Amino acid sequence: MPRARLEHVIEHLRGTENRYLIFIGGDAHRFAPDSAEWFAWLDTLSSFHFTGTHGHLTARQERKPSGEGFWYAYLKAHGQLHKRYLGTTDKLTLSLLEQTAETLHEGAVCNLAEDELLITRSKKPRPPLQGLILGPLTFQWEDGILTVKTPTERHFLNRLQTAELLGYLYDQRATLLNKVK
Repeated sequence: MPRARLEHVIEHLRGTENRYLIFIGGDAHRFAPDSAEWFAWLDTLSSFHFTGTHGHLTARQERKPSGEGFWYAYLKAHGQLHKRYLGTTDKLTLSLLEQTAETLHEGAVCNLAEDELLITRSKKPRPPLQGLILGPLTFQWEDGILTVKTPTERHFLNRLQTAELLGYLYDQRATLLNKVK
């Protein structure tokens, strides 16, 4: 998946029914969508990127001269910019974002000429990945997210966090090999 240009990202976790990752400046955060904390966080933003189950969008808050903010959703596809009104911050539920992302996606596809439609093969179902199992830990890389499972917890690392972890482990490997010599 291409890296989002915006610092604030809400991303559906593929392979789950209703799980989302919320990244703030590259760090994953854990608070429930549609909660008071969710709306308070959104109220501090001017924009964010949303990837849902059936589409994606960029949401931008536009302030009126009175100071009140209204959110709009944007999707640029095939050289055209599609825009939809989302409402005020207190209306930005996960359900509204999902519905709007799907509507924008459908609108972008409907505007394509018949000869521009992409012909894609249906994906063959992939067998479940086992990942790397080391004692009680399981590491699994899928769709740009590293999942680290312990007997009691599950952690998700984005690409940047995974690269930092791998760099650290590589440095520790070099230290360990130097001690063995």
